[in-house]
Amino acid sequence: MNNQEAIEILKNERPGCGEKIPYTEEEKCESYDIAISAIEKQIPKKPIKTNDETGIRYTDSYRCPNCGRSFSGTGIASFCYHCGQALRWEE
Repeated sequence: MNNQEAIEILKNERPGCGEKIPYTEEEKCESYDIAISAIEKQIPKKPIKTNDETGIRYTDSYRCPNCGRSFSGTGIASFCYHCGQALRWEE
């Protein structure tokens, strides 16, 4: 299921929004999981500092607390380039 399909199911399930399309419980659960994941990514998390050598002098390496993928530099982005997780740089 893609994000657009999940949105359509969630819109359909809102109370008082007209005629309902019958979706399976599995489809509904998957839609809710996608929505919850998207909301959780908006809560900033602290990047995990790693000891990886990037080959770039004077630059620190970090891992995303959500997807675990690596990136370099401190405070250069407010979100993970890979998964969209919001990042919190201050202590």
